[in-house]
Amino acid sequence: MHFGLRETCILVLALGAALWSVLSLRRIAQSEERQNRLRDALRGTPKRSGELTPPSRSPWYQRVGTLVVATRMVGKAEQGRLLAALVAAGIKGHGHLAALVAAKLCAAVAFVPLFWLLLEWRQLLVGAANTRLLLLAGAAILGWRFPETVLSRLAARRRVRLEADMPDALDLLVICAEAGVSLDHAIGQVGHVLRSSSPTVAEEFAATAAEMRVSAVRSRALENLARRAGIPSLRSMVAALNQSINFGTPLAESLRVVAAEMRAERLARFEERAARLPVLLTLPLMAFILPSLMIVIGTPLALRIIDMLGRGP
Repeated sequence: MHFGLRETCILVLALGAALWSVLSLRRIAQSEERQNRLRDALRGTPKRSGELTPPSRSPWYQRVGTLVVATRMVGKAEQGRLLAALVAAGIKGHGHLAALVAAKLCAAVAFVPLFWLLLEWRQLLVGAANTRLLLLAGAAILGWRFPETVLSRLAARRRVRLEADMPDALDLLVICAEAGVSLDHAIGQVGHVLRSSSPTVAEEFAATAAEMRVSAVRSRALENLARRAGIPSLRSMVAALNQSINFGTPLAESLRVVAAEMRAERLARFEERAARLPVLLTLPLMAFILPSLMIVIGTPLALRIIDMLGRGP
């Protein structure tokens, strides 16, 4: 089959209309279900003794992701890697693993017809069926990896926010330690204070404080904080805190030194980025500014030479 531009547009519009119809029907069904629950609650229908409330049905993507995770397609090592990617992006909880796997599956399924429509629209590789099949298989693999790429970008942005706000959190931790507050309460207080200015750091400190309260080994909670954040300089803070817990060393001075080191590393990173700017600006300069400059300088000279040659002897 060969589709022209008109047929391709009609097909895309039809698929979009079908998807919009499915989503609209789903929203209508959810609205009717909420209205029925609200009507039953307002009527105050009494429940008979021994009657059990039917369990809420999980969303479709959760069920699809659970079925895919249960197969051999996603092994234990792959599940651990996906959970680590979710935690690095700030998405915690095992329930999100099924949603991620469902997103990977939907992206793999969606990329295949999109690539096929692109090939049909541009009439690419019309006589090479095997090459088209290979491209479609590559599109499926690309769609399977696409959600992980999005997660890596989210994790990188989150890591930048943590690196920018972590020295301020350490300064607050130093103040709490000098005031005589215990370590777990100090970490919880820092998470509470930074909730408005730095939600990412506050969330990590609050989770660490909660884990320290329920765990018998405090050092494990601090190591989990460093692992979730993914910042190499944060491991020195964890080492200082573990040393203070195990040997009773002064905590405030160690944290002050760690905060100064993190600020120095952040400043060095900014200077490194600034030093790379001249090299990065070379390509735009050669591609856009230099040709325009050569045209402005060389055009009068070229016109003068053409004029002199046209006059002849």
